[in-house]
Amino acid sequence: MRLFWIAYRDWLAARGFELHILRKYPFLYEEIWSPPPSTCPAPLPYAERCAEDASGSRPPSPYLKCAPAQDKLGRDVTIKLVNTYNHEYHIYQDLLRCPELFAQDFQGVLPPVAILDTPHRFSFVVMPTWGDYNPLNTLGTVGQVVTFMHCTLQDIDEHNIMNNIYSLWEYGPAFAPTLAQHRRTSRVLYCLFDFNLSVQFPLDKPLHECRLIADPSTMSGTPYGPLDVSLGVYDYDPFAYDVACLGNMFRAQFANITGSIPEFAPLFDKMTTHDIRDRFTASEALAHFDQAVSRLPYHTLEEEAVLDTDWEWDWEDTDRYWSLIPPELAATWEDYRTPPSSLKQRFLWYIFRYRVGRTLLRYVRHKLHI
Repeated sequence: MRLFWIAYRDWLAARGFELHILRKYPFLYEEIWSPPPSTCPAPLPYAERCAEDASGSRPPSPYLKCAPAQDKLGRDVTIKLVNTYNHEYHIYQDLLRCPELFAQDFQGVLPPVAILDTPHRFSFVVMPTWGDYNPLNTLGTVGQVVTFMHCTLQDIDEHNIMNNIYSLWEYGPAFAPTLAQHRRTSRVLYCLFDFNLSVQFPLDKPLHECRLIADPSTMSGTPYGPLDVSLGVYDYDPFAYDVACLGNMFRAQFANITGSIPEFAPLFDKMTTHDIRDRFTASEALAHFDQAVSRLPYHTLEEEAVLDTDWEWDWEDTDRYWSLIPPELAATWEDYRTPPSSLKQRFLWYIFRYRVGRTLLRYVRHKLHI
């Protein structure tokens, strides 16, 4: 891919986008993209470059399908190589034609700033650059965790499930870490873009009718995935799946926060319950969350957040956070707790333990579409 990008450098420059220079760095065996020393401030959807990105102390990953560049005004962009004949390309076209994404009230979805077609079966999609991600262990207070949860819950809303963004300034600068360590902006600290796995449903299609074929072999390998696509099911609800993924991440990383905010225990269970019909929708989860944090005192938000780093815990072990809340509250919220697996589920899991059982179960369920 290094030679590919070199070959298209002049072609891209003629269209207003200068690729970064490839430079050899100490202790590296290959050339790495080297950013220019300065960048031009720009309104949304652009973001100000991270200080260590500009210094070259954290050079971008080499080559592959994306390359860093700047436009004629010196704004940072990332150019992505995409197949012109797939869903991703058409999604980018729709986003480019969506004026709401370019307004000042940022919608949480990064639109492309240009699509450069070629005579071949590929095109270049130009995206505003948003730097690297901020690891969860940079969240040092309960207020910062609350902000992160609020923004990610907003971003899986039924009308906006593409990206996760958050700004530690939402609950005030008192809860933000040193900005010099992250990004010199008072808006958004990170944003993801990658639509090559996305599906675009018709806008007039009711959400409960939106289903995807269940194929675990081609689905994203998130460690927070629920069991919705297990046991050989034919299709699944992608919106409920996303809610459960986010809920699993919350309870895996933020289980200890229930000691400060007891309402998080029922939130975690209702977002991740195996009974999909009883699972919170995105809007219900956000409403429950907003109610839980609306009356939090200032000193609670200032408390240190002790995040959970144990990835090996049993997903059915909800006692790890329910045990942190007062017993009288746990009894009051008993209806919110995830019920034990049904006899049918336990029977299917028994069959699924064996190779022949797995093969037979998948065959029958896919043939019958169940």
